[in-house]
Amino acid sequence: MTTRRALLVLLTALAFPVMRSLAATAAGTLSAPEQVLGYRVGADNKLARWDQIVDYMKLAGANSDRVRFRELGKTSQNNPFIAVEIAAPDVLRNARYQQLERKLYFQDGAPTDSERDEIFRQGKVVVVITCSIHATEIGASQMSLELVHRLATEDSPAVKKILENVILLLVPSLNPDGQIMVTDWFNKNVGTPYMPSPIPYLYHPYVGHDNNRDMYMFTQKESQHTARLLWHDWFPSVWLDEHQQGSNGARIFVMPATDPINPNVHPLIYRWNGILGQSQAAALEAAGKEGIIYNSTYTNFWEGAMAWSGWWHNQIGLLTEVAGARVAAPIEQQRAVPGGSPQAGAGPGGRGGGLSGASDRGEGAPGGRDRGVGAAGVGTISSGPGQFSDAPLPPPTDITPRTEYPRPWMGGRWTLRDIVDYELIATMALLDTAADRREAILRQIYEVNRQTIEDGHKAKGNLAAILVPVSGQHDPREAAHLVDRLQMGGVDVYRADAAFTADDQQYAAGTFVIPMAQVFSRYAKDMLETQTYPEVRRGPNGPPEPPYDVTAWSLGMMLGVQTVFVKNPLPAIKMTKLNGLPNVRGEVSGNGSRFSFEYKGPDTAIAINRLLKDGGKVSFKSASDATWRVSVTNVSRSKIDDLASSLGLNVMASDVAGTQGDLVFEAPRVAMYQPWTGGNMDEGWTRWVLEQYEFNLTSIHNADLRAGKLRQRFDAIIVADQDSHAVLEGFDAATIRPEYRGGIGASGLESLTQFVAEGGTLITMGNACDLAIDNWPIPVRNLKKGLTRDQHFAPGAILRIEVDTRHPLAPGVAAATYGFYINSPFFSIVEGFASQNATVVARFPNTNVLASGWLRGEELMAGHAAVVSVDLNPGRVILFGLRPQHRAQTHATFPLLFNALYLSAQDRAAPTKTSY
Repeated sequence: MTTRRALLVLLTALAFPVMRSLAATAAGTLSAPEQVLGYRVGADNKLARWDQIVDYMKLAGANSDRVRFRELGKTSQNNPFIAVEIAAPDVLRNARYQQLERKLYFQDGAPTDSERDEIFRQGKVVVVITCSIHATEIGASQMSLELVHRLATEDSPAVKKILENVILLLVPSLNPDGQIMVTDWFNKNVGTPYMPSPIPYLYHPYVGHDNNRDMYMFTQKESQHTARLLWHDWFPSVWLDEHQQGSNGARIFVMPATDPINPNVHPLIYRWNGILGQSQAAALEAAGKEGIIYNSTYTNFWEGAMAWSGWWHNQIGLLTEVAGARVAAPIEQQRAVPGGSPQAGAGPGGRGGGLSGASDRGEGAPGGRDRGVGAAGVGTISSGPGQFSDAPLPPPTDITPRTEYPRPWMGGRWTLRDIVDYELIATMALLDTAADRREAILRQIYEVNRQTIEDGHKAKGNLAAILVPVSGQHDPREAAHLVDRLQMGGVDVYRADAAFTADDQQYAAGTFVIPMAQVFSRYAKDMLETQTYPEVRRGPNGPPEPPYDVTAWSLGMMLGVQTVFVKNPLPAIKMTKLNGLPNVRGEVSGNGSRFSFEYKGPDTAIAINRLLKDGGKVSFKSASDATWRVSVTNVSRSKIDDLASSLGLNVMASDVAGTQGDLVFEAPRVAMYQPWTGGNMDEGWTRWVLEQYEFNLTSIHNADLRAGKLRQRFDAIIVADQDSHAVLEGFDAATIRPEYRGGIGASGLESLTQFVAEGGTLITMGNACDLAIDNWPIPVRNLKKGLTRDQHFAPGAILRIEVDTRHPLAPGVAAATYGFYINSPFFSIVEGFASQNATVVARFPNTNVLASGWLRGEELMAGHAAVVSVDLNPGRVILFGLRPQHRAQTHATFPLLFNALYLSAQDRAAPTKTSY
C-alpha cells in the first residue's frame, strides 16, 4: 500500500466517528451514506465494513421515525446480527399491524371473519429482504445503506405509498462475520499485486458458501436468528434474498426459476414468484438495464436457497442473482459481436443460459464443486480463464434474444456500482408492486394458509398427521432433536399424553404428533417424506436433465429417526404442545463405582468426552447382540447422575469387577487439516461438528505438515473432502500472497507417511481419499474415479447403507441406516500385503441403494464399500467415501467419525492395540 493510500485509509477511519456525530446532530434527519462514508456507495475499490453498516442503521433508527433498529443476537464471532424495520411512523408505532400479520398466518388459531376482514382492509404486506449471505457477494450489503436512506428521508409519492402499505424487514447481511473477513481481505490487497488473490479461508467461521443450505437444520447462529424472525416473530408474506452470480453472462437473474416444481408448494406461491419477479425485470428494463434473465439455472424444487425455504411456509420467496465484480474492483469483458456465430454453450434454452459459473452452485451441481472461491469469490471471476488475474473476460457466449432474455448482455465494463444500481432498482420495484397489490397479496396468502389447514382437517392428499414414535427408535434423543428442528422451522409439534390408535396401529404415550391441520404442514411434510425428483426433458426425445443441486433432505433418514405418515384422521387425543427441545429421561440404577451405558447415537460422544476430560477411564465392549456398551471407572456418582439427566443416558452402576472393555482409549488428540485454497467447507462443517460434540481439535496448515513430527502431537489427522491434487499443490499463482501459496507438497505427504508408520490414524473423507489411494500401496480402489457424469452422478441424495455393527468403528450406528451422498468415492478391496488388513465398515446394499432423491448409475455402487479401514500395523488409514458428518445434518452416521477418533487414542491407553 502506498504512503498516500495508507494516509487516506487512516484519515477515513478517524473521520468516520466525527461524520457520524455530525449526521446525528440534525434532529429528524439522516445524512446520506456518502456523507458519512466519504465516498459514494459502490465506488470502485471502496467497501463499507460491517461495523460502519451497523452504525449507519443505528443512525437511521435514531434519526428517522420511519426506521426501527433491532439487534437480533450475536453471530458466530460475536458480531451484531441486525434487522431494520421500516414503515410509515404510525404503522411502525402500532403493534396491531404485527398482530394482524401473525393472524394472517393463523397463529394462535384461525382469524375470525371480522379479523380476516380487518387484515384485508388494514393489514400491511410484510416483506423481508435478506442480503449477502455469501460474503463475497457483497453488493447487497452495500446497497442496503442507500435503500434505508431513501426510505427514511424521501417524501415522493412512490416512497410514501410503500411506507403506508408495506412493512419492510431488512437484514443488511445474513453473514456479518464473512462481510468483515471479505472487506478486510479486500482492503489489505487493493492496489497491490495480490489484489486477485482469493481469500484463503472460509468466509463464514464454519460453513463458507453453505450457509444458505442450513435453513432446515439451523446449526448456525445466523440461521437460527433468521428462522426466529421469519417463523416466530413477524411471519412475512414476501421474502427476497439477494445474491450474486458468475460474471461472464447475464447481469441479473429474477424469478421465476425453472422446472421442476415441488408438489408440496401451493401453486399460488409459484404464481406470485413470477408476478413479483417480473415486476423487478420490468423496472430494470424500463431503466435501460441489459442482461435480465429468468427461467434459468435455479430450480423450483429444492430446499436450498434461503428465501426458497419460505415456499413451504406459504411465503412468496424470491431470489435475485446479480453478476459479480472482483468484490469492489471493476471487471472488463470483451464485447460480443451481434449476429456473430454463437460460441459453444450458447443458444436458447432454460437452464444455464448465460449463467455459467454461478456462484450458488452446490457441490455436486452442474458446473463443478463449489469451494467458497468461485465466480463471485474474492479476486476471482470464474473457475476458468482469468482466475487469479485481472485480465478482461472473453465475450459472453449467450447473446440470443428470447422470451426469458430479451436484451442480452453483450459485454463491457462492470462495477460494484452497477451491482448496487441493479439491486436498488429491483428492490424498490418489489416494494412498489407489493404496495400496489397489497390487498390481493393478503387475500391470496390468506387463501393459501386457509386451504393448507383445511386440507389437513380433511386429510386431503391422504395425510392427516406425521408421528414420531418414542418406542422402537435407535436413539430416542435423535427423535427429540428432530422435533426440535421442526419447531425452529415454525412447525407445531405435540406430545400425546396417553396411548392412542392411528391407522389401526397402537402408539404409546409420549409419541410426538405433527398434525397436518396447521399452517406450516407443507414444510413438515416436505422435510420428512421421501423426495422423488421429477424427470425434466427439454423435448420429447431429449435426455433427462440432471438436477441443479441437492435432491433429498429427508430429516428422519439423516437423523436415523423413524416417522409414520398417518392417512386417516386422528381420533381425539389429549396432547401437549411442545415448546423447545423435549426432555429425554435418563437415570442411574444400581450401586457401585463401575458404570456402563449403551452407546447409541451421537449424543453418547458428549458423555464420553466429558468423562475423559474429568479423568474417567473409558472403554468400549461389544455384546453378543452386536450392541456396544461404554464402561467407565474413576468417576464420581454425582458426575454420572448429571450426565444421565442432561443427556438422557440410562446408566447401570455396579461394584462387580467385570472384564475390561474390548477397546480402552484416552481423549484423542485430533488435528484437522485446513487448506489455504479459499477454505474448505467440508473442513468447516467437520470442525463445527467436532466442537459441538466436545472433541479437542487443533487446526493445522501446510507448514505444519511440512514440518513433520506429527505423531508426537496427534493421534488422528483428518483431511476433509477435497481433491487430492489441491491438497498437494494448492494455489501457486504469482498473484497469490506468498504465505498462502502451494499445498502440503512432497514433504507434507512424507510427513503423513511417517505419521501413519508411527501408529497414527489418518482419516480421509470424500475425494481426499484419493490422497491415500493414489500415493500409498493400500488395497483399495476408488470405483468412482474415471466415471463420467453420464455414467454416474449424484448432486445430493440419501442412500441406504449397511454397517458391520461388530466393527470397532461402528458403535452407536444402526445396522441398516442412511447416509448422504454427493459424488464421492465408493470402493472395492483389492490384493494387499500380508501386513495390511483392509475391512469394510459400511457398504451400499446389493439392491435399492437410493433412499431419497435422484441418483444416476445406482447399479455401479450396489454392493460396494462406502467406508473402509486399512490397518497398516501399527498405523491405520480410514477412508470415508460417504462423508459421515455432511453439513452437520447426518446424525445417523456421526458416530462413525467419532469412533475413528477414539480408536486413534487406543494405543496410548492400552499396552497392545486391537487389530481390525
